[in-house]
Amino acid sequence: MNQDANKPDFKQLDIIIVSYNTAEYTKRAIQSAYDETTKTSFNIIVVDNNSPDNSVEVIRDHFPDVLLIESKKNLGFAGGVNLGAKVASSEYILLLNPDTLILDGAIDKIMHFSSQKSDAGIWGGVTLNNDLTLNPNNARAKLSFKTLLFSALGLSKVFRSSCFFNHDNYGCWNRNSIREVDVITGCFFLTTRSLWQKLNGFDDTFFMYAEEADYCTRAIAIGHQPIVTPSARLVHHGGVSEANFSGKMIKLLKGKAELINKHTKPWKQPLFKKLLLMHVMNKVLSYNVLVLLKRDKKSLLMEWRTIFQQRHAWLKGYR
Repeated sequence: MNQDANKPDFKQLDIIIVSYNTAEYTKRAIQSAYDETTKTSFNIIVVDNNSPDNSVEVIRDHFPDVLLIESKKNLGFAGGVNLGAKVASSEYILLLNPDTLILDGAIDKIMHFSSQKSDAGIWGGVTLNNDLTLNPNNARAKLSFKTLLFSALGLSKVFRSSCFFNHDNYGCWNRNSIREVDVITGCFFLTTRSLWQKLNGFDDTFFMYAEEADYCTRAIAIGHQPIVTPSARLVHHGGVSEANFSGKMIKLLKGKAELINKHTKPWKQPLFKKLLLMHVMNKVLSYNVLVLLKRDKKSLLMEWRTIFQQRHAWLKGYR
């Protein structure tokens, strides 16, 4: 297959990777998929979001069988995935972040799991940090008054192992069991192409972050229930395409605000957004205290101040 092909060869699975300025990470992710996947026939589709580094050249030179789509502008994660999905032809679509490493046949295992739990429509695995400790960001609960309140008050962080105070990240779940969840994160996100088409893919209003939460919410509304298997494990470094902390957090908060716009009753929206703002205000106050105590947190204080100063932009969501 070459990059000028209109459609990838028909296989069981199309793996879509959206690349932006992550040449070496993307190279390792692709290689790990090839090395660790022996029972599933698959294509890899890479959408490069107009990277300023040498991502296009690295992918083209090292992986001639990858279908490489070069976007002329940065479409964000949702837009990049949608562009890749347009050429997908397989029964299943797997979204894979460029900053991941497939471990121990994880793609084969999640495909097997999907055949056992076929009604779910969306399947996920377990993410690990680089040192192979648990990274609990593989799945989360939907936004609610409780999750937003406990996050705003810092209780979800203080009691991170509690499923009551940290329900957002399912704090008491050790990820060693199969579990139905509200949202599977987009770093390792398997869905059927038929469901993707029924839902019209991602809503690319979400430039980056929360697009998978929106997709899962819409899937649940028509009778599908996302589910996670502990057998499929991978490393997820996280955030490598966004080096600027405040820039990443502003996008994340804007995505959450747009979820509130789209999926929360109008009378609840002002309250939920005030809780988002309270979360940021408490971060600013906390880091102010740490700076006064000479805990060397000045850089993070400045980042959170920047986020707070731009609150009027991100509180609107993408409206």
